[in-house]
Amino acid sequence: TSALDIMDQMALYQEAALERLYRWAQTHCRNIEAPGVSQLLSHAMTKLQDRPVLFKYVLTEYCTCRRAVLVHLFIDALTKGGPGGTPRPIETHAHDTKRYVGDMLAWLHQAIPGERENLLSLLRGCHTKTDVSEEIQQALSNISEGVCHPLQVRVDQILTTDNSVISLYHVSNLLRFYLQTFNLVVPGSSLESTLSELYSNSEKAFLSTLQSQVKQQLLEKVEAPPADLSPSPGIPHLLSLLRDIISIASVAEGRQDHINKVVSCIMDPLLQAISLSASRLAATDMAVYLLNCLHLMQTTLALYEFMDERLERLKAQSDAQLDTLTSEQASSLVANLYLGPIYTILQEQSKGPLSQIPGMEPANLNNFLSKLESLLNMPDMYNLPQMDCLLSNAHRSTVQRRATQVITAIYSQLYNCVHNPDHLYASPAQLMPRTPEQVTSMLLGS
Repeated sequence: TSALDIMDQMALYQEAALERLYRWAQTHCRNIEAPGVSQLLSHAMTKLQDRPVLFKYVLTEYCTCRRAVLVHLFIDALTKGGPGGTPRPIETHAHDTKRYVGDMLAWLHQAIPGERENLLSLLRGCHTKTDVSEEIQQALSNISEGVCHPLQVRVDQILTTDNSVISLYHVSNLLRFYLQTFNLVVPGSSLESTLSELYSNSEKAFLSTLQSQVKQQLLEKVEAPPADLSPSPGIPHLLSLLRDIISIASVAEGRQDHINKVVSCIMDPLLQAISLSASRLAATDMAVYLLNCLHLMQTTLALYEFMDERLERLKAQSDAQLDTLTSEQASSLVANLYLGPIYTILQEQSKGPLSQIPGMEPANLNNFLSKLESLLNMPDMYNLPQMDCLLSNAHRSTVQRRATQVITAIYSQLYNCVHNPDHLYASPAQLMPRTPEQVTSMLLGS
């Protein structure tokens, strides 16, 4: 019985000791402002681990204290700066949105891992008894919770007052980066939730501001096409804005979907506005103007990743306009060479000798052949005036080549008919001495 009494008495002493140790640790935590953790407090936490309730109370007290300290340090960093004013207060850069938000997030990124180190030091002896990883993670979440409000207030203010698309996009990218970073440090915490909400808000603010600015630019600067059929001033301005945004986005990982969304925000309404302004032009002018605008867009987007699908769509639109311009240029050549009636007769495939059909006499053919000789000496002489307005040499060459191929195809058909004895042309070699291959080579330079 005496042994049991001794054991009971010892248990009472132990409980009393743990209670005193708990109160000492609790008081010590209330006064802990320095980032370091004393070895004595760490040893106390190891002993208190035998009493989970007391252990939890002390850890909660520690978190409450450190949360208040962290908020105080954060506010000081924002408003007072470091010791002696170095570094300067973060809010002195409030006019520079990118730096302001970046400095706030960088400060937290430096401070919170330090709190984790403190927690590891506080509980360094507890790992021998049981795994306290979950307790450390929860404690870190509690400590970091205090900075959420001052951070959110300041970032929200920026999102509602800054009208710069580029600044908002920088903020969005910063929030996205630090959201991914803190997701590894304090997953599931209030800080992570706050950053997630701020990132979502920044995306909405950016896209809303971008759409508004694009709309304003389209109303003010995408005017009627200039006389030289070059892109209206608003088009290069918006494409410059797109370049600036994509250059920021290209340094971030996993941004393909977002980049495509940004491109659509600018390109889709821009294409609609261009098509609308071009619709009032004649067919040839419209084709040249649209080709110039599309060329500017293609050369802009070709510099960046993830643009293959968009470039394919722009190419298809360019090809359609090239077909239109080729048709207009070919029609101009046919008219200037007096080739229209000859082509019509050749297509009708009338019975009997061609030389006896009105319009196909050697004298009439000479009118065409004389014009053709002039064209062979000066291949550009019958180009449409609008051809000189094309910004792309490749577009100009394509139209010239295709239109010339129409002429050489008709010439080849006529040449074969004239040199066919059935059509009764006298001296066909004298009438049409140049072979189709020679004409093609002279016109196309091949």
